[in-house]
Amino acid sequence: MRLRSRSMAFGAIVLFILITGVNVAQDGRRVVLAPESDRYSVYSGAVHVHSVHSDGSGTLEDIGKVAAASELDFVLLTDHSTVAGAASGGEGYYGSALVMVGEEINTSYGHILALGTTRHLEQDGPDGLPKLLNAIESNGGISVVAHPYGRRDWQDWGLNGLQGLEVFNADSEWRDDSLWEWARALVWYPISPVAALNGLVDYPSESLARLDQMAASSHVVAVASVDAHARIPLWGDQFLPFPTYGRMFNWLRTYVLTDEPLTGNSDHDKQLINSAIAHGRSYSVVEGYGAGHGFSFDYADDDTTVTMGGSAVAKSDGRVTVSTGAEEGVLIRLMKGGIIAAESRSAEATFNVAKPGVYRVEVFQIRRYLPLFQVSERPWIISNPIWLR
Repeated sequence: MRLRSRSMAFGAIVLFILITGVNVAQDGRRVVLAPESDRYSVYSGAVHVHSVHSDGSGTLEDIGKVAAASELDFVLLTDHSTVAGAASGGEGYYGSALVMVGEEINTSYGHILALGTTRHLEQDGPDGLPKLLNAIESNGGISVVAHPYGRRDWQDWGLNGLQGLEVFNADSEWRDDSLWEWARALVWYPISPVAALNGLVDYPSESLARLDQMAASSHVVAVASVDAHARIPLWGDQFLPFPTYGRMFNWLRTYVLTDEPLTGNSDHDKQLINSAIAHGRSYSVVEGYGAGHGFSFDYADDDTTVTMGGSAVAKSDGRVTVSTGAEEGVLIRLMKGGIIAAESRSAEATFNVAKPGVYRVEVFQIRRYLPLFQVSERPWIISNPIWLR
């Protein structure tokens, strides 16, 4: 009886390793083409990063060096309730990566990222949230709701003045996963860390539904946030630097489109990147599935061409074009007001669009998983909207 129990346990372990190993292999990174745009310069970065100035483990120099090694173009630091990173003179280039400073502000309804401002701001009293949003905007920044459906849900969606939200937040991705998904990730993380993390990514249905609702009445931006700390507290001053900044920088990224190339001048380039994010000229990428440099989403008619974050008058000859840079195995969905308007399983697609509405694009990678190699659509790229009046 004991031998039989041991044999069953051994068999279960072997089966677990077999199934999860095949599935983790399916979650690996794919090579993606990166054609150069003739209209915009494309840059990738990590938004929502914490340093030693709050509850992160790295200095700005540490973070900048890791970002450069990860081939990031920029890092947007958002320490809790402080802009000490900017006050210390730590903003600037570290190799090829530009470190910029914003702030994560704790409010009575949740956390807000203040992006584009280096002045410390906070809510003044229980009724001071509208004034805080006004202060962020008047100081050249935008207010983005952090982890809207994660560790601390946002509590007041009726508040006027919110300008964006995180559609992906790495710190929230693992919190609603099953025990099976967690076991798979823990077992395979030492061997294939990016693929193991990819298996924890879920389609952000609640955040996207909220994005569509907000975009119906105002200009709103979406970002992908790593929410990186590289720090798990242990005891006293001891901590485990896990997951590392580098691992997070290569998992989720926000890409921006700028009208001109970065120059190497930190003040000038900071303005370019912050402006692109504020105007919604950006898109979110699960970088672990493949780089997002080859993605584009534009609307055009005989007179006008606009990209993400832009608006135009809808015309009968209007069309949207989408390119993914992928070689195969993708699904493109054109969304209008949160409803699927059209689909394509090609790496590039053109859709006729003649009616007003709020349009955005979702791109999925097609993967096959055990048992029975079932087809699954894994979220890869989420665009910002284009508004057609």
